[in-house]
This record gives sequence, structure tokens and C-alpha cells, in this order.
Amino acid sequence: GLCFLPLSVHIFPRFLDKGYGFAKILGVVIVSYLVFLLGIFKLAPFSHSTIYAVFFLCFIPILFFYGKNYKQILKSKVIFLLIIEEIIFFLCLLGWSYVKGFNPEIYGLEKYMDFGFVNTILRSEYFPPIDMWYSGLPINYYYFGHFITAVLTKASNIPSFITYNLMIATLFALCFFESFSLGITL
Repeated sequence: GLCFLPLSVHIFPRFLDKGYGFAKILGVVIVSYLVFLLGIFKLAPFSHSTIYAVFFLCFIPILFFYGKNYKQILKSKVIFLLIIEEIIFFLCLLGWSYVKGFNPEIYGLEKYMDFGFVNTILRSEYFPPIDMWYSGLPINYYYFGHFITAVLTKASNIPSFITYNLMIATLFALCFFESFSLGITL
């Protein structure tokens, strides 16, 4: 979130928090989409090094073109609000992780299929990944949300059965975080 903060300040200048509420999502979506494009066009394999390289290649131009926005934030009284938002995000993440800890099974509804898609994407070097149901054929289903989970799983190097539940908690925390950002701005 902090790395993509200058870009969010540029996109959301009128927000009370200078768009910090959207910086985390911007960062994850932009990095994931560029890694996805590299995998689709078979320019780079889906690996740790590709994810980290794309992140740094995104951060350098953001810092170069919008780095002055850091100074704008440091001079303003927004830092206190950013700290409050981070505390809210962390408490929501921790709270929903606690709730999910009582029922961590990946069983029921479409959880099994979602978990299978995440694992299939993690095993893929290039895209589209092979469908787990139709052996040898690519997934003909929308899977970018699963791909974002796979990117965060591969970047964090945590096993997928843990990150699957962490991503559910992260989605809750991000929704609450974004609602708070929009609410204080309105």
C-alpha cells in the first residue's frame, strides 16, 4: 500500500486519506495483472522472481513520477489517519482470521473448486493454466481473483491451504477498509 500511495494520491487527490484506502488494491491488482500478461504472452514464467521484478519495476516509475506526493503526505496531517486506517485493517484481518480459525476446512459450496483453481495456477508456469477437471485443456472460466490469491501465495511463500483462508480474511478487511475510506471522505 505504501509503495502505491503516490499513485493513489494522484488518482484520488480529494479523498481525505489521499486515496490510501485504495493503494493496497491498486498495488495488488496492477502487479497481478502485469504478471498475468507476462504469463499469457509467455515472456516470463509465473515465479517468485517475476512477481518481485514486476513489483519493483512498477515502484520505480511511481516513485520517479509521483514521489513528490510522499512529501505532500508527510507535510499534511494525513499520517494520523493512515495509522488509524492501518489499525482498522489489521483488526479486521485479525478478527476474521480468528473467526475463520474455528472453521478452516475448505469444504462446501465452491470452496473446493476455488482452492483447486488456486493450486492449479500455482503449479502453472504460463497461462492459461490447465483445467483440473478437463485434463489437458485450459481453464475456460474466469479466474483472475484466484490468480490474485495465487500471486499473494507465491509472493509470501506460505502454503496455499493457509493463504486460502487468509485471503478470505483479507477480502473482509479490504472491504471494511475501503468502506471506511469512502465513508470518511463522504
